[in-house]
Amino acid sequence: MDRVSLALLNSALTTRSDESRRTLSDGEYAELAVLTAQMAQRYPSQELEQSIDGYQADFEQLALRYSLRQVRDALAELRIKPGQRFFPRPDEVAEEIEDQRERRTQNAKLSEGNKWLRDWDRHVCEVLAERRERDEAAA
Repeated sequence: MDRVSLALLNSALTTRSDESRRTLSDGEYAELAVLTAQMAQRYPSQELEQSIDGYQADFEQLALRYSLRQVRDALAELRIKPGQRFFPRPDEVAEEIEDQRERRTQNAKLSEGNKWLRDWDRHVCEVLAERRERDEAAA
């Protein structure tokens, strides 16, 4: 386990090559490196030393595509996901991010639909109340 943490910390402390397109800020990169190291500790039976740098680079690209917060949220969800027996691959993290985004969109639509229904219900009640008042005034 110390080997994984040491490898991550070394990669977090070294400068990245300028050949990559966009990169996270140094602070965000360090946060991602610590997060990746913490995740690796949760899977002590896996030998991640040789692949962790690749995971780190892919997680950085996901953080650039979505956001560091969304990568962090996806990793947190995958940590407690039933059946998640192995260190999450970047494609699994991306899928979790997309699933969370879809759930947020669906929840927003549901909330908007519920608001529309409440407004419609209020409108119908007002119309019925006006009709009742008219009928009572006419009688």
